[in-house]
Amino acid sequence: MSARTETRRGSTAEARQEIEQTEHAQVDAQTANRFDIRRVIGGLFLLYGAILFVVGLGASDKDLGKADGININAWTGGCMFVFGALMLGWALLHPIGEELTQGDGDDAAKEA
Repeated sequence: MSARTETRRGSTAEARQEIEQTEHAQVDAQTANRFDIRRVIGGLFLLYGAILFVVGLGASDKDLGKADGININAWTGGCMFVFGALMLGWALLHPIGEELTQGDGDDAAKEA
């Protein structure tokens, strides 16, 4: 065998290994995005905020009198809903998986 053939085989094996590493990194990034705490917190705040806001819309005069005429449930529910939307927006606009894959590339560059 010539040196060229061996070089081709070596570069092919290296390319396959790099492809496998990239695929594993993509799977890890997807898993990290699914279980990102920002998504969990954002979803719960959206849900509880919506429920509390709906409960606040049905507040009676007696309930409003307890809080000096302020509809605490509606205000708190609305704020919780906005906070949940901000958390989900943050998680969707800046996925943790991208940060992990960029970090892996930086580590490999440092080792070389």
